[in-house]
Amino acid sequence: MKVIVLVLMLLISTSIYCYEIPIGSFMPKGFFCDDLDRDGDVDLLVIAQNSNVHILRNNGDGTFSNTTSLPVGKTKSFTQKLYDFNNDGWTDIDGFSTTTDEYGNTQTILRIYLNSAGVFNENVYIDLSTMPQMNSGWVLYGDWNGDAYTDVLVWDDDMYYLVLNNSGVSFTITGETLAGVGWGGFRDMDSDGTDELFLSTSEGLRVYKYPNLISPFLVFPNNGYFRTVETEDMDRDGDLDIFISFCDGSTYSSVCIYENIGNYNYQAHNNIYHDNRDLDRVLLRDVTNDQYPDVVNYTYVSPYNPVGFDYPFSLFYLLPISMPNCNIYVEYSGFDYVDVDNNGFLDFVLVWEQAGARLRVYYNDGMGNFLDIPVVSNEDELVPNPEICLSVYPNPFTEKVKIEYTPCTTGEMVLNIYNVKGQIVRSYRESARAGELQCIQWDGNDDHGRSVSKGVYMCRINVPNSKQMFQRIIKF
Repeated sequence: MKVIVLVLMLLISTSIYCYEIPIGSFMPKGFFCDDLDRDGDVDLLVIAQNSNVHILRNNGDGTFSNTTSLPVGKTKSFTQKLYDFNNDGWTDIDGFSTTTDEYGNTQTILRIYLNSAGVFNENVYIDLSTMPQMNSGWVLYGDWNGDAYTDVLVWDDDMYYLVLNNSGVSFTITGETLAGVGWGGFRDMDSDGTDELFLSTSEGLRVYKYPNLISPFLVFPNNGYFRTVETEDMDRDGDLDIFISFCDGSTYSSVCIYENIGNYNYQAHNNIYHDNRDLDRVLLRDVTNDQYPDVVNYTYVSPYNPVGFDYPFSLFYLLPISMPNCNIYVEYSGFDYVDVDNNGFLDFVLVWEQAGARLRVYYNDGMGNFLDIPVVSNEDELVPNPEICLSVYPNPFTEKVKIEYTPCTTGEMVLNIYNVKGQIVRSYRESARAGELQCIQWDGNDDHGRSVSKGVYMCRINVPNSKQMFQRIIKF
């Protein structure tokens, strides 16, 4: 609690700066982020209303340049994640494309552009077979059949169509459909190798388990369709909990958490957070750096209180960010909290429309300051305390990486490995003695034994009475 209060005081007292660039004359609809060229820096994929995606390359100093565009359209995703469909280690880009047949009829198809060592060719792609989509928007991604390849559910006009990935070279539309359902997501909740499917319905949250898409495995009753469905280990007990938000359509939003208590049993924590705004773009991000995910809606942050899964309104606050002088709470905008400059803290990235698409990045130095330049240079080793030795090797790595450090104090050590969005993928706790070399070997798996995707991660070590230690890790 003292840490949170300190962070709040620092946030209130800080100055406001940002880095801003125009992107183009198009209308933006949000963005995604990933290290597309595997150079250790997070790139951005800005979605345009005119069925194009624009790739902004991170120049390595926290600034961006617009270098590539592809003629496909995507819908703003609540999860804002890209996928490697052929499992070659490079993130691909998918989207909807409209084609015209020989009779002049238009049809919409899902197209996947394959990433070739960081390069995208407009003529290198895979087209899924045609489906009765006219204005498709939503796609859910997951490994439904457990073959380690990303499958998709394509939504159109109140209907989802299941499409299986055949080893990244072709896709099969199974003919299985789901009607009367809204937003959802895939996640392997029981570590059995297949992803469960979560879908919002008028009766509540349905959970489907492979291979049954007819009868839900579980149903969590609630009123109304959910706007956000995410699965995270909210209380850090080793089990994935279910986080949902819902809204009455205009003026009132609420949050519910289904706590995973084991053996497919969940305890509901209803209406633990209220907001008089629409939480259509709510995110879970650890902005307060306390290892617990906070509820974030633009620059509104509600810190998580692990006692009773509560988000106390008394701790609700605004980040010290100067918003553009226009309405960014509309469709033509998007935001996320991403570690752009690799210093271990989440930066605020905003895309919005103002005489075209514009990008702003507010760099977080971890002390409550948001600056207009990257907080640290793009170095491999990011160690704020020179008295503590930290080494990671081999780096980059493919299978295993050793993390060695020598603490200057004795006590419990907490080592967390984060992805670029500040989400913990692996956590270690052990006793450490001052002056003694400590070694941890990370096998590239998360806390549930699943292999994490290739990309950039941040190792953060907390030792009593010492500053936090950071180092970037790249998995190939």
